[in-house]
Parts: sequence; C-alpha cells; structure tokens
Amino acid sequence: MGGEPGGFSLSLVTESFAVRALLGSVAAATLAALLVGLGAVRSPGARRAALLAPAVVAALAAIASAGEAFLPRLLVATTAADGPVVELLGEYRGLRAGMGVDVLLAGYLLVALALVARRLSGARACRRHTVGAVPAAPGCELMATLRRLSQRMGVRCPQLLLLRGCPGGAFAVGLRRGKVVVDPGLMSRLDPEEVEGLLAHELAHHARHDGVVALAVGLVRDLAWFLGPLHIAAGWLHREQEESADELASRCTGRPAALASGILKVWDRQERSHTPRPATCAAAPAARLPSSVVLPGRAGDRAWRIITARVERLMAAVPTPGRLRRRTEALLACGVMVVGATTALMVPSWIASDLATEELAFLYLAGSERSSSSVESPALATFRDLAPATTAAGPGTAALGKPRSSRLDGAPAGQRAPGAPFGLHPQRHRHADGGVRCRRGRRLTGCAGRA
Repeated sequence: MGGEPGGFSLSLVTESFAVRALLGSVAAATLAALLVGLGAVRSPGARRAALLAPAVVAALAAIASAGEAFLPRLLVATTAADGPVVELLGEYRGLRAGMGVDVLLAGYLLVALALVARRLSGARACRRHTVGAVPAAPGCELMATLRRLSQRMGVRCPQLLLLRGCPGGAFAVGLRRGKVVVDPGLMSRLDPEEVEGLLAHELAHHARHDGVVALAVGLVRDLAWFLGPLHIAAGWLHREQEESADELASRCTGRPAALASGILKVWDRQERSHTPRPATCAAAPAARLPSSVVLPGRAGDRAWRIITARVERLMAAVPTPGRLRRRTEALLACGVMVVGATTALMVPSWIASDLATEELAFLYLAGSERSSSSVESPALATFRDLAPATTAAGPGTAALGKPRSSRLDGAPAGQRAPGAPFGLHPQRHRHADGGVRCRRGRRLTGCAGRA
C-alpha cells in the first residue's frame, strides 16, 4: 500500500511566512547594520528602532502570511500511487507525507518549545537570585540617591534590594514594578560618584523599558528560530541597550568618568571572586572603537575587550545629537522598516506572478533499477527509426554512436545468435515469429535485423 520510498521533495511556497520573513529580515538587518555601523544613526531612539526592524518585519510577515503555508512541506516519493502522482525524470512517483505526519512542523515545534522553556527557566533563575535579597531602609543613603536619580529621569522610583554577592554588583529586574538589586559590600567600596553612576545605569534600563523590549524580541526570535538575521539583530539590540543606558546615566549624573571607573571596579571584583559575569557588564556597544586603553592581562578576552570599549565610549564624551538630527535619524530608522516590509511583501508576490514560480522545490530521488538503465524519450526513438543506415565499410559506429563490436553474443551484425534477446526494449512492436520489426537496410540499437 505504502510502496517503496524512492526519495523526497522539499517544497516551499513562494508567498509563505518563511520566505517573506527571511527576505524582509535580511533586508532590514543589512540596512540597520550599515546605518548603525557607519554612525549615520547615533541617537538612542533611532538606533533602537533600526535594530528592532528585523523583528518587526518578521511579525508583519507572519500577519501577511496568515492562512498561507508557514513552513516548507516535506513529501516522500514512493512507488505507490497513494497520493498525488507526478512524473519525475521519466518515472511516475506518488508523493505523500512521511510517516503520515509533517516532520518539519514537528521538528519546528520541538525546537521552539525548547527555546521558550529555556527563556522561562532563565527568568526563574533571575528571580531565584532575589530570594535572599532584603529591601533597603527608606532612609538609607542608597535609597536617597535612587530617589534623586528617579526624579531627574522622570520615572517612578523602583524598589531597592540589597543582596550580598550580587552578580555584577548591581542589576535591574522586573517588568511592571522595577527592582534594582545591589551588593551592599561592593557599594561600600565605591566612591559616592561611582555608586551614583551605577545606580543611574540600572535605573536607565527601567526608564527605557529594556526588559519588556528584550522579552518581546526574545520571544519572536525563539518562535522564528530558523531566521538567522533575528539572532544577529538581537545581539546588536542587547549591545545597544547597554550603550544607551551608559549614555543616559552619564547625562543624568554629568560624570561619565565616575561611571567608567565604577564599571572597571565591578569587573575587577568579578574577576577576583570568579562569580558569573552579568549581562550589564558583559555587553558591547554598537559602535566599534579601536582599543587605546591598555588593560593588562586581558588582551585576548572578548568580554574584557567589551568592557574596554564601554569605558572608551564613556570617556570619549559623544555629543548629544540635536533636534534636527534626531528627526532625520528617526526617518532613517522608519525607512529601514519600510524597506524590510516592502521586501517581505512585494518580492515574493513578484516571484509568484511575474516569474510564474509559486513554489520552490528541492527534489532527491534514490536510485532504482529502472532509473539506472537508459530512459529513451519518444523523440529519440523517432530519430533512431529515421536515421540513415550505417554502412558496413570502415570501423564506423552503429546508430547514435553505438559500436558494432559491442555485441556481447559474438554474432555477426546482421544475424541473431540463438537465445539472444531481441533488444533493449522488448515491448517494442514484435512480430508473431518473435522478430523485431525493423525497416529494410536499417538497424535499431540493440536489435537484430530480419534475414
């Protein structure tokens, strides 16, 4: 019933989500990399919008492809006609879903569920870090500094938690009601200006809603894990969040050097205690700067180079873009999204209509007895019948270059050896006496002429 498997066909609908999202995200990620890498977009809001474009385009592609195919289809080619029958390279094969299920869909769901589960486990691990934390006293100096910074940034003051051995010295957590977790032991070793800079950095993450943005982009990346541009853009976005938090904190405090000094001290403590490196101190800025600060013993450490780049950027005191430049950069960021969305929607439609290609397919056929032998087309058979006879003089070849000496039975060219087959195609017009009908004075490849 099922037949013998003879290969498979991997087909992808041109206007499916996979094609739309891939084309659109590649276009958006390429433009975003050019704008941010070349420094054409420097304001935090425009940088974020440009780097969010691949994820936004993928979401738009999912909406536009609703009701269409989502993933490629994997069909098994069999010798039984238990599905659509097509002619493939001279053979008729039936196409059916492998094992009765969509293998690609099952694999996609398994990977997506594993990635989402890993993200949820990471959130639980982050909450476990705050189990032993205690709220800071309302009248303590740290709480007073945090309130003052919140007023400057115009945000609600988050809850301040004290946790000894806090990873990274300080980190921000929470979506609705933000929390800032700090290590009281580390804070006591820093100068007041350095403490203010670190608290301002964590508060900047809450002010920019970096946690919500990171969660949304992470979920889109997990659900569309087969789109490489989303993974690359997510890394760029993470670096942009740390860079923008540094800029906002330095503008709020007016002391970028104090924040840079605090970052270096936190890093030195992490290295001495061999505690896990937090995301706050291990993020790279979007711009690549040449390393001019000499930090001994860490030349080959990627994370250390990232910290060095952050310090260099803070010490460089990048000027704040003016109002006109911010508007221009915002238009450029919107242009990235428009180009990506247009590519995702228009290019597949153009391929399907103008190029008349509604489906892209990859076909693999396993070898079989029939496919291993020569398959003669009707046009070739007609040519053989009408081709002029090859004369016996000279060492010429028979029809279509088949050598006369290729007879395996040793019989002369005009006779048939006893028991020898009449030809390669026994279904071809036979007479009642068993001979193969050939025109007088002509030969067919592999058949003997009648005497």
